[in-house]
Amino acid sequence: MLDEVSTSIPDMGRAYYDPLVQDAGNGLTGPGGALYRYAIRPEGYRLDDEDFISDSWQLKRQPDYTPAEHARWRLLFENQRKMLPGRACKDFMEGFEQLEHLFKDGIPSFDDINAILKPATGWTVVPVPELIPDNIFFWHLENRRFPAGVFIRGGDPKTKKVKEANEGRAPEFVEYTAVEDDLFYLQEPDTFHDIFGHVPMLMNPFFADYIQAYGAGGRRAIEYNRLKNFGSVYWYTVEFGLIEEEGELRVYGAGILSSPDETLFSLYSDSPHRIKMVPERVMRTDYVISDFQETYFVVDSIKALYESTAGRDFTPIYKKLPAGFTYATTAALDTDVIVTEGTQEYKFCGGKGKPRAVKHMEALREAHRR
Repeated sequence: MLDEVSTSIPDMGRAYYDPLVQDAGNGLTGPGGALYRYAIRPEGYRLDDEDFISDSWQLKRQPDYTPAEHARWRLLFENQRKMLPGRACKDFMEGFEQLEHLFKDGIPSFDDINAILKPATGWTVVPVPELIPDNIFFWHLENRRFPAGVFIRGGDPKTKKVKEANEGRAPEFVEYTAVEDDLFYLQEPDTFHDIFGHVPMLMNPFFADYIQAYGAGGRRAIEYNRLKNFGSVYWYTVEFGLIEEEGELRVYGAGILSSPDETLFSLYSDSPHRIKMVPERVMRTDYVISDFQETYFVVDSIKALYESTAGRDFTPIYKKLPAGFTYATTAALDTDVIVTEGTQEYKFCGGKGKPRAVKHMEALREAHRR
């Protein structure tokens, strides 16, 4: 385990912005404020600026959740829990089994999670209102704190079933209907993604140390203006990483593990590339934020991931990197160790929501009993 550090927040200079007035300058009560979504919650469930610590972007407490919000969590939990066996990696499953009793009945208390997580690996989960600035994120990770958003998705459903689920009026289990429904797909990480997807892996000592080392490495990435490249490493490992176990691919990335359809797509679709993970290659590779990935990078083990990245000085790589990314999301190189070369059919069909892409996913669900 790396020694716990007490460092200052990495300086972002003019790139830093105040969380209460980050966009429109209207503070808590305006749409520019980071707490806006909490200020307009139902009476008795609101948070205000007194609940917020600006420098760290932390909330002093989780909000109280409505019955409908707990119902959304249970719906998401039941949909994704059944996807895990034989698909999630063994390290995730081991962590999940220790936490499942906290997850099954609704949005869990972070204090209850920390009572299990901290003795295991020295990590704690801290509540934040939304996606936080990079320098604040790195600082938390460097100090073995995982910043988890406290809001839960839902708001603009496109089917009656999901609308009823959002309002807490649907049965406890509702089958997935369409990827466009925001209850099952979102670009911004919410509490389900952060807790269900990330926290079980933090129970693994090698992975816990990897995440801390990633946080520490953020300072050097800021210094060399390589945040985008450094972010690719996190994206293609922590969020969308695959691992080879006993000759088969499994998932360890939280972005996949919190999405029923991306779980199927990443493992079974013949569309994406699956390539052995090499840090410099990953740093040069663009990524997709609004749809399934067109390339997934595969590690041999969590220990191997840690050894190839944690504590490593990326300065020589940063000095060689050109401005922007070198490789497209669909690139497969002669120098790559390719696990499976994809057809990119889903990409060429137009991606999420396009008729042929929808049929591609329908065939995957049917073939794998989803």
